[in-house]
Order: sequence, then structure tokens, then C-alpha cells
Amino acid sequence: MSEWIDDGYCIACGENNPIGMHLKFEAVGEGIEAKYAFPREFQGYSNMAHGGMIALLLDEIMVNLPWKKYNTPVVSADIRIKLKKPIMTGEPVRARAWFVKEKSRVFIVKSEVLLEKDGTIAAEGEALCVKVDGKKTGI
Repeated sequence: MSEWIDDGYCIACGENNPIGMHLKFEAVGEGIEAKYAFPREFQGYSNMAHGGMIALLLDEIMVNLPWKKYNTPVVSADIRIKLKKPIMTGEPVRARAWFVKEKSRVFIVKSEVLLEKDGTIAAEGEALCVKVDGKKTGI
């Protein structure tokens, strides 16, 4: 198997990626959260965040949960996303993730993106995350 190395260039959380999302995660209870506002560069239809970018946010918060909680790198092997409400570009949102099940080399994780203005759930995700042999370097 290839070695999985975090070089800080992840499109979602990499500090070294000049065009990345630069997500920062905070432990909250048994889960984690991240705040974000999609820039216009990540739009689909006029002034609306692209669904693929919303899926990226959900995926990233789910794979970061085992990393932040247990220092365990994972990848999403199966992911399901439900886009429920449009998210406007520039609109502050809060993503959160929590464990549903943990078993030897896998985690089942759920997530959601909420509109900061009223707490409406705009998107939901669920992933089967599989442990990989990795190390954090360069950041």
C-alpha cells in the first residue's frame, strides 16, 4: 500500500494550499465543528454554493473526526450526501460531525451543515470511513 502523507495541501483543510478552503476544526462534545462561508468562486448557479463543494465540506468534516479525536487518519470509502436547502455564497454555515459506530478499522460518521442565521439543516452526510496508515508531516 502507498504511504498516506498529509503535506498540508488538502483542498479542504490544507494550510499550504492557496486556493483551498482552509477549514479549521473545533472539538465540541463528542464531535467536531467548522464554520465556513462559500466564496463566489465555489458557486454553481448564481450566488449559490455548488453542491459538490457542499459535499466536500461534509466529507472533510467526517474524515477529520477520527483524525482530531484519535489521531487516526481515514478515508471515506462510502459516502452519502443529502442536499436539502440552497446555501448562498457568503452565507455563514456551521458543519458538524459525530460518530455513529466505531469498529476495528472503520468508523460510521454522520454530519450536517446548518445555516448560522437560523439553524436550518441545509445538507446531511453519512460516511463509512476506513483507517489508513498515515502520518502528519510538513505542518
